[in-house]
Amino acid sequence: MSLSETAEPMSSSGSSRSSGQNNSGPEPSAWENFLRSPHTVIRWPGRPPIRLATDTVRAKPAVTPQVSMMIGVTAIGLGVWGTLFPRSVKRTFGIAAPAAAVFVAFGARELWSGVNLASDPTRTDVLWTRVGADVFDIAVLAALSRPTNPKRGNARLALGAVLAITALDVLTATRMSAVKRNCA
Repeated sequence: MSLSETAEPMSSSGSSRSSGQNNSGPEPSAWENFLRSPHTVIRWPGRPPIRLATDTVRAKPAVTPQVSMMIGVTAIGLGVWGTLFPRSVKRTFGIAAPAAAVFVAFGARELWSGVNLASDPTRTDVLWTRVGADVFDIAVLAALSRPTNPKRGNARLALGAVLAITALDVLTATRMSAVKRNCA
């Protein structure tokens, strides 16, 4: 069996289950859910086979986990910028706070949420935490939009982007909170 082949899902009685079959009976066990989940078997010479399975997420439409993953990847990029180059962030937006505060408030927070969403885009707790952090970002960027800030144009542009991202975060978090998962 190659990496691209998958084993056929089996029920607890050992017979194949068709995907169109109505499951009006009792709830499937955790083992049956595992067997039905998308999986692949990796065979290494001289080693026992490894079965990799993933949880199937049911979202309407199923694009929500992909959006969540893209939010996470974007957050990783912003987190790397804020973590490795906090002085650049300060200069870009006219922030008067110390670089360490920018590192923690923006870089580390974005990096944390990005890594968590990229590793598991279905984590609603991380998505809702992002929404709260977006509110913080909006407050900071609104304060940076004051007429005395020479970089207020950058702050206003970032504020518009954060408002759009906040709407996307709220939509994604709301939809992922309503997702039914097939694991027990």
